[in-house]
Amino acid sequence: MKKLASVFATLTMGLMSLGAQAANSLTYQGVTFESRALDADTLEFSILNATHATGDWFGISFLKAFEIKNLGPEVTSASVVSGPGTSVSTTIKGLAGNGLGCNTGNTNGACFSFAAPLSLTDSMTWRIDFSANGALNFNTPHVKVQFMDELNSRRKQGDLLSQNLPVSAVPEPETYAMLLAGLGLMGAVARKRKAA
Repeated sequence: MKKLASVFATLTMGLMSLGAQAANSLTYQGVTFESRALDADTLEFSILNATHATGDWFGISFLKAFEIKNLGPEVTSASVVSGPGTSVSTTIKGLAGNGLGCNTGNTNGACFSFAAPLSLTDSMTWRIDFSANGALNFNTPHVKVQFMDELNSRRKQGDLLSQNLPVSAVPEPETYAMLLAGLGLMGAVARKRKAA
């Protein structure tokens, strides 16, 4: 029985550590924005459910630019390693609230714009490498976006109302899989002990 308790304790600690690595997530007007630190200087950023946006963003079809900031020290460079859109331009400046793109003051982050507005889908993910003057902090990134309802239009812009992406408390699917595997293992050990 002590061995079974030890297995359960190990499983619980593993689940707790996985939960601590949850994504940052915010749903605003029907669109979900997520970020996840992949390593000390690489961030994964996702925009989900964009074609089902509500409120002021109802009818959006294109993404012109997005900004990720609040990363701690001054960012010196950033580059998109993978993701939708073949022509992504990076600027170490902010995304202007007036729809004029990545042209406002310096920021502790970077702004990413597309040569031609990118058609939205319900699952868009970018992997971004950053360099900075110090250790980066991906705990509560701030995201701004420039959505458009028509090609080359400035309408339907949104900036998440200057909200950061909070840490999500929702366990990842891998957490549930590990829990089920652990419970199955515990059940097998208990049945074996009972039979013996």
